[in-house]
Amino acid sequence: MNRVWMALLPELRQFPPVWQNKVLERARESQLEPREKIAIVVWLVIVTFSAKAILIEGSMADDVSATLVINLLLVAPLLALVFVPIHIRRLRRGLRKQLEGRENP
Repeated sequence: MNRVWMALLPELRQFPPVWQNKVLERARESQLEPREKIAIVVWLVIVTFSAKAILIEGSMADDVSATLVINLLLVAPLLALVFVPIHIRRLRRGLRKQLEGRENP
C-alpha cells in the first residue's frame, strides 16, 4: 500500500495488508454528505468566477494560452485545495464504517 495513503488514512492501518486495497475500493464508494456537495459547488463557482474575472481584467479572455496558464497555475490548485480534503474525509468515513462492521472484504 502506498505510504501516502497510509499517512492520510490512519484507519487503513487497522486492516490486514491483504485487505487494504479492497477496503479502500469500498471506501471510494462512500457517498458525499450534502454539506460536502454544497461546499464543492460553492467553491467551484467561486473559483470559476475568480478565474474569469482575472482573465477579463487582464484583457486575456480571448487568449487561449493565457487561459491555459491561469487554469494550470491558479484554478487547478484552488480546486485541489478544497476537493482533496473532502475526498480524504469521504474515504476516512468509508473506512470507519467498514471498521464498525469489521467484515472481510
